[in-house]
Amino acid sequence: YAPWGVKATPSSAAPAAAAAADEDDDDMDLGFDDDEEEEEEAKPAANSRAAKAAELKAQRDKETEEKKQAALARLAKKEANQRSLCNLEIKPWGAEQDLLELYARIKAEVKQDGLKWSEGCNLVEVAFGVKKIICTAVIAMNLSMDAIIEEMTEESFADDIQSMSMTSMSLL
Repeated sequence: YAPWGVKATPSSAAPAAAAAADEDDDDMDLGFDDDEEEEEEAKPAANSRAAKAAELKAQRDKETEEKKQAALARLAKKEANQRSLCNLEIKPWGAEQDLLELYARIKAEVKQDGLKWSEGCNLVEVAFGVKKIICTAVIAMNLSMDAIIEEMTEESFADDIQSMSMTSMSLL
């Protein structure tokens, strides 16, 4: 007889003893098997933390790059709207030239995107009856007044203009 009044039979005792032995093996902890499982669990946790950190860094870098691009776009737009006011002196070859007609021709022929000539001009006496034209022009930052002056004195109005100079330039 078994301890609780159950009659033990050799055929039923063997599977019960094997099952009890399996349970005892599961309960017994020698400290070796769990460490490997904990390491395996720790690796995905560390990997997931590193992955999250990398993802957050990538997101921050993307946001920073977007902010830089937006700032550059604002700066380019601001620079595109910047203009300069240039004061110019135009000296003719002789005293007999009609300077008002010359200035009207300059305004009509020298046209570029971003260049605006003043409405009127002043005629100032230089010497011996020779006068010069004093005028202003507003140019965009992407234009060069030196290049415009060179084009006018060497190509377009070489026969009419002896010299042309920019006396001052200021940002608007």
